[in-house]
Amino acid sequence: MRRADHRLPRLTKGGWALAALACLALSLAPAEDITPQALKPTAKLPDIELKVDLGQSRYSEAEESKYAKEVADFFAKELKPYRDPDRQKQVEAIGWRVITAAAAVGPKQVPIEGGEPSFQFTFHLVDSDDINAFSTWGGHIYLTRGILDFCQSDDEIAGVVAHECAHNTHHHLRQQVRRMQRYQQQQILAMLAASFMGVNVMHAAAIVQYVYLALQNGHTIDEEEQADKAGCYYAYRAGYNPVGMVTTFERLQRLYRQRPNPAELGAFQDHPWSDERAEYLEKQIRDTLKLPVDRRAVTRGITAGLRVTPLSDGTSRVELLLGDETLLELADAGDSPTPEDRAADCALAINRALNRGLSAFDLQLDKTGDHYVVLSLNRMQPVDLVEVREADARAAGSRLDDFAHLVYRRFKARCRQDEAVNGAL
Repeated sequence: MRRADHRLPRLTKGGWALAALACLALSLAPAEDITPQALKPTAKLPDIELKVDLGQSRYSEAEESKYAKEVADFFAKELKPYRDPDRQKQVEAIGWRVITAAAAVGPKQVPIEGGEPSFQFTFHLVDSDDINAFSTWGGHIYLTRGILDFCQSDDEIAGVVAHECAHNTHHHLRQQVRRMQRYQQQQILAMLAASFMGVNVMHAAAIVQYVYLALQNGHTIDEEEQADKAGCYYAYRAGYNPVGMVTTFERLQRLYRQRPNPAELGAFQDHPWSDERAEYLEKQIRDTLKLPVDRRAVTRGITAGLRVTPLSDGTSRVELLLGDETLLELADAGDSPTPEDRAADCALAINRALNRGLSAFDLQLDKTGDHYVVLSLNRMQPVDLVEVREADARAAGSRLDDFAHLVYRRFKARCRQDEAVNGAL
């Protein structure tokens, strides 16, 4: 996850560039020091077999040690810590398992000048609404209050942590430094001023364009994909459902579509989220890990169901539910299938569509013969979800056309409400 603005204090020579390169960025403000504990890979993991070759990664222990303290001290002064003991405990418990999995899975560490990797990670919580996370030298991983609130389960948080952990295990920051060394010190200072401090002068336009291109190359597309896929393995080996990475990316993509102005996007300003990331992770989960992709297992999203209420005359009232609200009451026309069977079939179809990422935008109402159908166009594949019959409308004391449109509006409104409440904007 990537960048937003921050202010810059004095740093030692080379520190300006280091500050820019160290973060995937965030809105920062002066704050007190935070002292989360440093964790080593000693957690007990579930007995899950995972054989995967993530290759090798070259690292310099001296380089890591040289920059780690300076960067950590810089952020300790500039970031406002999010002081929530329960949240800190939650993140550290998740992170402990993830880094243990990362140490076991790889990639193989190849030292440049001797020494063994410390594999020590520290998790910092930041009091910011930005939906963001980033990692720095020395295994320091920062998560904002915004990203923690955005995630709907430990599985989704584990996916975020695992992604940032993978940036560390593959030493992407070191590679980023190598790419940025082509810029002279004065160029870096100018770019930092324009990008991070919001310089608003006419001649800064070219500099802004320059910094955008430079920082866009911070973590390359290949490195982001590598961190995604390695993080997926880490989360799974740690005992978390890797589908949490898929659902997080999908909701971020919906958020991006709803907020097209880059100035409003914070973490998304220079690295737009794409459904492609969710798609290749879903493929990895299905094809490589051989796991089902059940989005409802890792989110707080609504599900469909039915409610059958016996009546005094010996019949039953059958309702199709979406969440805790009734979409429609199904009437008994004396034929087959029964209202219970119809409701069960509709609930199954709706839940399958929700599992594929159904949103209010995907719904459509069509008339077929003597009845209406609410269908899903998710991924451009029409799927019938709810059938509204004449008998249903008559039992509700309404005309079929009016009643079908009422059911459609209820369905759409309930999906929109769920998307707003659960962050699927």
